[in-house]
Amino acid sequence: MTQTTPVIDINAWTGHWHTFPVQGEVDAVRNSLKDIGVDRIFLAPLHAVWGHNPHYCNKDVYAAATAHEDIEPVPVLDPTLATWKEEVVKAVEHGVRLVKVLPAYSQYNLVEQGDFLAALAEAGFILLVQTRLEDPRRQHPLGQVPDTDPAVAVEVARHYPKLKVVIGGAAWSAILNLCDTLLQLDNLYADVSQADGMDTMKVLLEKGMGEKLLFGTHAPLFIPLAGLARVITDISDEQAAAILGGNTVRLLEG
Repeated sequence: MTQTTPVIDINAWTGHWHTFPVQGEVDAVRNSLKDIGVDRIFLAPLHAVWGHNPHYCNKDVYAAATAHEDIEPVPVLDPTLATWKEEVVKAVEHGVRLVKVLPAYSQYNLVEQGDFLAALAEAGFILLVQTRLEDPRRQHPLGQVPDTDPAVAVEVARHYPKLKVVIGGAAWSAILNLCDTLLQLDNLYADVSQADGMDTMKVLLEKGMGEKLLFGTHAPLFIPLAGLARVITDISDEQAAAILGGNTVRLLEG
């Protein structure tokens, strides 16, 4: 495939996971993504997911971005912590473009966090709402975390039209069910990091969502090559290039 736009992974992680070992060191993740042609990596701290204070882990992605020009730091923010305003200021100082929230793990209703969402919009951040980290079938029986309903991200996008919102980690069927809404809301997108299934990209593109889909690998929890194969199989080079990077470039520059 002739690539004329950069390949951008909008949903990658670094750190450790609590139920099985992953190659989550910054260099390991970066090398695995460079091996499949990724030019720009949006990196969030994986160990923040189960931390009492996810803000503490953001320093690791800031350090990674300082060390590598192709890494963009993605801090995890928690609006229920008293330090969230300080974290927003810190993110601005580090030139952050995209922030991530984990409502299911920190157990809050994102739609009700008005001051927080308004601050993100004011700062010009893109908000990725992570709807799933791990398939429920793989979760430890004492660590069951339900998916965040993608409708939460939809409501945020509706109420805050100046805030660009990405549905992160949703199943392809959930993205398909939101087709009309994604096409209606200019500020709403979906990554395809967990859009597994036969011909998923082809089906989503047939529904007209070619400009709404963003490439993500969910590395190191998922194998990056699988994420790439999902995008480039059975669709045109132009369609693949848009998902792999073109759409994200427009999102960042718009």
